[in-house]
Amino acid sequence: MNGLVEKKLSTKLLGAEENLAGELIVHMKRGNEELDYYYAPGYQADEYDAELEWRQSEYSWTQDQFDKYWDNGGEEEIIKNMITQLVEWYDDECNWEELKNMEW
Repeated sequence: MNGLVEKKLSTKLLGAEENLAGELIVHMKRGNEELDYYYAPGYQADEYDAELEWRQSEYSWTQDQFDKYWDNGGEEEIIKNMITQLVEWYDDECNWEELKNMEW
């Protein structure tokens, strides 16, 4: 060993915002690099549909039950989990390099 210890980098969430076009922009940092990930307009509808289908399948929820859940904090919870999973995915050097090469 040469006495040098390689420090493992980790990806951190800097913040998230929705622009006027309806895109969700997630700002992340890994080491000294900062990158953004863009969710296309309509991402909420995609999450709504996927979560509704899952809850109907797993819990036999009705549309009304799901809408009450979604309108009373469920949407925010799902979007927060989506962002957390995104940051965890890019907490990997190979995935981070892939993100650096994406064209938006």
